[in-house]
Amino acid sequence: MAKQYRKLQKNLYKKPEQKKPMEKIGKDYVLMAVTVFTLLITVAGWTSLDTLSRVMYTLLSVSLMLTYAKRHAELDEQKQTIVERASLATMGLAVILFFVSLYFHFTA
Repeated sequence: MAKQYRKLQKNLYKKPEQKKPMEKIGKDYVLMAVTVFTLLITVAGWTSLDTLSRVMYTLLSVSLMLTYAKRHAELDEQKQTIVERASLATMGLAVILFFVSLYFHFTA
């Protein structure tokens, strides 16, 4: 009888489930330093860089900023997915432009 009473109590008065605490996100000093360094190279070398390199460094900077935003901004799941995909796309384009730049510099 006591067991049945406990089962009824458990079913009637369920304890609210506790949410997992969010993972502690680091400060990302390295990511911030690389982003600032890339921006400085882009701005300082703007006049001496060719168009391909300008676009490559700009895409790389945008990708790093989107990565930082994904990690630290409180976005819902859909927006976080969009930011993550945009970050990967800009990073991929920057890598492709890097190889195109290498091809033009060492074959021409």
